[in-house]
Amino acid sequence: MPSIHAIKAFEDNYIWVISQDNQAIIIDAGEAEPVLDYLNEHQLTPIAMLITHHHDDHTGGVADIKAAYPAMQIIAHRLHGVQADSCVDEGDDFALMGLDFKVWRTAGHTDTHLSYLCDFDGRTHIFCGDTLFSGGCGRVFTGTMNELYESMMRFDTLPAQTLFYPAHEYTLGNLKFGLSVCADGFKGAIEQAIDQTTQRLANGKSSLPTTLEKERQINVFLQVNHPKTASRVADIGQLADCSPATVFATLRELKNRF
Repeated sequence: MPSIHAIKAFEDNYIWVISQDNQAIIIDAGEAEPVLDYLNEHQLTPIAMLITHHHDDHTGGVADIKAAYPAMQIIAHRLHGVQADSCVDEGDDFALMGLDFKVWRTAGHTDTHLSYLCDFDGRTHIFCGDTLFSGGCGRVFTGTMNELYESMMRFDTLPAQTLFYPAHEYTLGNLKFGLSVCADGFKGAIEQAIDQTTQRLANGKSSLPTTLEKERQINVFLQVNHPKTASRVADIGQLADCSPATVFATLRELKNRF
């Protein structure tokens, strides 16, 4: 059975590694040294690296790791700024290490952002880069707000026990923002998540991965279809209308200023 481990990089990045036997798949290596150290310590050979988007904190270590392991396959969108061995996009699928992966274009944070879905152990695992964070979502850079909204709503169609593996430890800040803007019915769950996350981080642990079931309770960006959320956001920021997409965009702008 594959195992999944988070390698810490920079101040708050996670480079995810899927390993089985002596092989590994790396997701978003923004920094080479901690990955190379982990591979050496655990005697793993990387067979592939998956890239979600072009930002340097997700691609900066690619070249050095490829130099150390020339046989490693780099899988990315053609515009991700890396020397990809295989270019993928929405609807593509591939197999690695006996696992089947599906590619979703989850634009918004960037226009060519990809997420990688893989089913094993009776559930879906999704490596979502900077689209969904626990308690939040990414900023809009080269994508659009509507693309980000549609990507988050697409995630919300997955089974409740889907596991998400975001690329940053932003959970506590996201939850504090969520608590400041959420409808009353969600406050208890968010307060509990703040306490749990604070304790985990104090003990040197990660807040991730997270399930869709949990995110529906603590992530205000997945609560925009609830009328009470729209009403609460309207009390805080001016809404052109109460459509979920408008509530989502207003929340994202409020988070930018939080």
